[in-house]
Amino acid sequence: MNTGIPLEIMYGEGRVALIPAACARLTAAGHSVYLETGAGLGSGYSDQDYVDAGVEVVKKKAELFEAAQLIVKVKQPLEEGLKYLTREHTVFSFLHLAAQPVLTRQLCHIGLTAIAFESVVDDQGARPLLAPMSKIAGRLAVIGGAGYLFQNNGGKGILLGGIDSADNGKVVVMGAGVAGEHAVEAASSIGASVTVFDLQQSRLEQFASRYRNCTGVLSDEQTVAAAVSQADLVVSAVMVAGRRAPVVISEDMVRRMAAGSVIVDIAIDQGGSIENIHATSYEQPIYTRHGVLHQAVPNMPGAVPRTASQALSAAVLPYVVELLEKGIADSGLEAAAAVHDGAVVDAVLKEELGL
Repeated sequence: MNTGIPLEIMYGEGRVALIPAACARLTAAGHSVYLETGAGLGSGYSDQDYVDAGVEVVKKKAELFEAAQLIVKVKQPLEEGLKYLTREHTVFSFLHLAAQPVLTRQLCHIGLTAIAFESVVDDQGARPLLAPMSKIAGRLAVIGGAGYLFQNNGGKGILLGGIDSADNGKVVVMGAGVAGEHAVEAASSIGASVTVFDLQQSRLEQFASRYRNCTGVLSDEQTVAAAVSQADLVVSAVMVAGRRAPVVISEDMVRRMAAGSVIVDIAIDQGGSIENIHATSYEQPIYTRHGVLHQAVPNMPGAVPRTASQALSAAVLPYVVELLEKGIADSGLEAAAAVHDGAVVDAVLKEELGL
């Protein structure tokens, strides 16, 4: 298979799935790689950088999809990109199809193979392609959320921490996974008082001992409601890979928050974990409901594309090599396939979509 790297077309998305250094390793091994012109610019990589890595740069999107069978990209195909895909293609990208039944049907209709980054599991049971973006999203949720608390941005006018004789801001983090931990670390490092909720006592104890001003609490509805009502910033990072995100914060809880408070829902890719939240974009990242600022950008790491592309590319490259040299069945990636030959093949996705 030839590899194709298309230009990402989601608004605010500057990432590229494979940076020039990764492509150089592929071409040195004899693999042909094609890049749609400009695909690396958002991350600071010129077409010439790719040419120097042995990549063929094509000017038209159609040329790329005609030349390449393995399409490696960051975000799921959007409506305007579906027309270029055929049953001969394998798409390797973030998909999050549990929250996108229409796209799932469209991919099945095309008859291609789609492998989800977020469904790749390593020998230790970790998710190596999801983890680097979760780390970035967790940090950005706090960095961005702290800025939205500024009065000139519509917030309640609070600096989260670090000032003598002033109250520390209160941050609630839902979920003690990879994204949650990096949100906790970011909030703790700037002096906020952090409460993190999870269902695993051992994880909560680790957080409480590792991060200052951090309290770990076993999650139950009443305790969550009380903490959320007092929070300045809520970061929801409750995600179950392959499934729609569970709703952990009700609209009634949001109503009880003070005006100018902020919610950032990292799980919006999977439908969101805040009741009735809807996706935003970097064009309009915030909306206000019940006086509370909501941020729910699906491609949050796209705000730091240079960093995100480098981290993602390093994680993705070994799996691209496996696909090219062994094929999907022998590469170990068959379990991460979401759709194949006109059907949903992922058992969890089937259950989520009621198939």
